[in-house]
Amino acid sequence: MDRTVLTAPRSLLITLTLLALVFTACGGGEASGEPPSLSGPIREMLEEVAAARGLEAPTNLRMEVVAPEDIVEVYTGRVADEDRETLQEGGALYQLLGYIEPGENLWDVTLSTAELITGFYSFRDKTLWVVTDKDSVDPDSLSEGERSTLAHEMAHAIQDYHFDLLAGGRRIARTHDGGLAWRSVVEGDAMLTTSLWQGHVSLRPAGGLGGPVLLLANLNQEQIDSQILRVISFPYLSGAIAMRDLAFREGPEALNALYAIPPPSTAHILHPHLLGTDWLPESVSHLLPAAAIGGSLGPGWTEAESGVLGEFHLVNYLLGDTVGYPWADGSHPQTLAAGEGWQGDAYRLFENGEELVLVVVVRFDTSVDARQFDAAHRSALARGASVVEGPYMLVTRDDEFVVGRFDPGGRTVFFVIGTSAEVVRAALEPLVRG
Repeated sequence: MDRTVLTAPRSLLITLTLLALVFTACGGGEASGEPPSLSGPIREMLEEVAAARGLEAPTNLRMEVVAPEDIVEVYTGRVADEDRETLQEGGALYQLLGYIEPGENLWDVTLSTAELITGFYSFRDKTLWVVTDKDSVDPDSLSEGERSTLAHEMAHAIQDYHFDLLAGGRRIARTHDGGLAWRSVVEGDAMLTTSLWQGHVSLRPAGGLGGPVLLLANLNQEQIDSQILRVISFPYLSGAIAMRDLAFREGPEALNALYAIPPPSTAHILHPHLLGTDWLPESVSHLLPAAAIGGSLGPGWTEAESGVLGEFHLVNYLLGDTVGYPWADGSHPQTLAAGEGWQGDAYRLFENGEELVLVVVVRFDTSVDARQFDAAHRSALARGASVVEGPYMLVTRDDEFVVGRFDPGGRTVFFVIGTSAEVVRAALEPLVRG
């Protein structure tokens, strides 16, 4: 059987750093001057990429070149002020989940990877940015990886022209789970379009749509923490699998429909048969009574954030700093299985000065699924210092954050992560009492 090859050059992954952690997208700033129109060869390539996707090429696309030494300034300079503030202030949740170091924020992550970018699409001014030390871009002089990058960003321009990515982003579920699912549609579709253009994949039944070989070409994995790397990779890898699966089953029109009604969860991406159905995650936020938790924590505590983590983020949290992308490479099967049966979750993040505590509830399809998740959670915490106190267990991780858990009740799992054992005990108490 033929095998589908969906390549993801380093730049494709790195340009998602900003997108992967908040609900914004590349190109936040205002346009500065009028970018030049596309040259003949670039326009011809754009027409080819659009034809591979079965759509018309945009007529309003422009292109800019930027020197490698200027990419950080140009890329980060195009981030809208409100998005920059969100990134600078966003960090507590990801610190508690172990994604980033204590005290680090998401803007730090963006800056640390921006220098690796080799191209991006700015949807606010309909401009392709290409990193090069030349004055212009000739497709024939590019390497295969550079051409793939350019085709991928052209695919975004085509999406934007037909489906208005800014409007689509406003329709997503405003949660970490919904935001990542939306980006998986956008990036997965662009990956599929690039592979169609390259001739690596066909949507015809005889086109060899076997098990995918997903390559992270040229990605320096030592340069990015494992959990962040998986977040960055998810839309390109799992998103590509899901979009290819949907397009093969129902045709490109089904992909187009996702821009009008985006999938509400990463479960839809991890289990593509859910795409296009009316299945929705359960709403379980009522199982985390904010007033009771806040009252137990005591004076000075306020709820800073709430939302949904989703199946991907929960499994990624369990994976911790282990290396690998199990949804594609088959590693860590027990941890991957811990997400099976996910039906919904909710979290609340409380803060009091420098003190933080994250309270999470997860609902599964069956009690067996809940116990499977709990077992994987206990395994993930095994190297920490643990102590049993009555009905719950407290584990101090290497980063000094404390995790509190107790045995699942039916198909529901609770756990708490905080800056000290004291605040974790206080947050656990209302959950234990029910």
